[in-house]
Amino acid sequence: MTKRKHTAGNSGPPQTPDTNRASKRPTTTSGDTHKLLTNELHQKVTILTETNRQLKRKIFDLYTIFEISRNFNSVLNYQQLLDTFILTSLAQVGSSKAAIFLRRDRTSNLLHLAKQRGAGPFPDKDCCFKIDSDLGKHLAGLNRPVRTGDLSKDIADEDETRIVRIFHPGLIVPLIYQSGLRGVFCITDKMAGREFAVDDVEFLSILGNQISVAIENARLYESETAAAQQLRSAQEQLVQAERLAALGEMSAKVAHEVNNPLGIVKNYLLLALRTVSGNKDTGNYLKIAGEEIDRIAAIVRELLDFHRPQPPKLIPLPVTQVLDDVLRLMDRKLENAGIELNRDYPNDCPLVKASPENLKQVFLNLIINGVDAMQPDGGTLSVACHSDDGHVVLSFADTGPGIDPSHIPHIFEPFFTTKEPGKGTGLGLSVCYGIIKRHGGSITYRNTNNGGLFEIRLPQVEQQP
Repeated sequence: MTKRKHTAGNSGPPQTPDTNRASKRPTTTSGDTHKLLTNELHQKVTILTETNRQLKRKIFDLYTIFEISRNFNSVLNYQQLLDTFILTSLAQVGSSKAAIFLRRDRTSNLLHLAKQRGAGPFPDKDCCFKIDSDLGKHLAGLNRPVRTGDLSKDIADEDETRIVRIFHPGLIVPLIYQSGLRGVFCITDKMAGREFAVDDVEFLSILGNQISVAIENARLYESETAAAQQLRSAQEQLVQAERLAALGEMSAKVAHEVNNPLGIVKNYLLLALRTVSGNKDTGNYLKIAGEEIDRIAAIVRELLDFHRPQPPKLIPLPVTQVLDDVLRLMDRKLENAGIELNRDYPNDCPLVKASPENLKQVFLNLIINGVDAMQPDGGTLSVACHSDDGHVVLSFADTGPGIDPSHIPHIFEPFFTTKEPGKGTGLGLSVCYGIIKRHGGSITYRNTNNGGLFEIRLPQVEQQP
């Protein structure tokens, strides 16, 4: 057998098929696959974690909105409602300050600063948004929050630009009710310096819609409450007027019936007094009886004046001058009763058209009532006067115990008195009420923390140009 020799070119071990060369080519090993799967799983977990976080935030926001909406529907106090809305918004999105701009009345076209919360500068009270301005129309058309930086520079007027700058960077949230702009909510970016997230914008958008409805409901409730109060006041005045008219007519009839026999009794007392001039005790008794007859006669005259008062002669006069005259007359009585007098009224108080004698009668009666209320310990009588909405307002306040609330509705009725028997006829305040009514004014009473207070409102005279 011939043996094959190995040449130099064929030196080395016998060649076999090169299977290892194929294994050295780039292939995906189990370690690489594990790494790829790990990275992909990590990405999936990150996405799921973020999605879960967003879902939790949405659930929390929706729950918060649900609770707030329920709270909004139960809160009918206007200012409390605004406070709740702003504070909730600040806490939920983590901002440093916010403000809400609303109409001052239903007919206004301007949105003024209504409530603010947080630190930092705020716009002046005179700065406002305008419902019919380009910015107002733009916000109403968007009906969603807009970032301050996204607003066109030429879309806002000077006032609106000043407001936007104060809240930049931040959000402007339009408050829409029945497709109309009813308010604007401005809130700055977060305290951490981050911008609002999509969830924040969505939350404020939904909350803005809720507060718009709640604000309109609260305003409607307040207006209905005010209207109901005015109606009750008008009804009470009507009932009071009818009651006084009926009592006045009855009082006049009684006065006429009493007046004639009263005069006869008075005359016979005078005759009896002359015949017993030598008997001192009897004379004193008759004199006392005569004084009591005079007191009854005075009551009868008051009854007649109450039913058929003489028409007062009204002239323009400074009411403070009448006050000074009355207080001068009462100075000694106040001093003897240990009562300190406080005056709070300007010398240039507007004029009223009134009868000086009638006003003196009213002022004297109110001051005497105040003095009686502070007896026997004394106290402080405060007399004030100021102008308010076309009226001159006078107040007489004492530091007495006040009047039982159940008695207050009846104090202006004839013959009603809270004084001890024999110390009051119950006609003084009724006469005061009638006088002030004939002057086109009103007189009211209320208890205060320090005592009682009568308040008179009289129409002021229009100043001549």
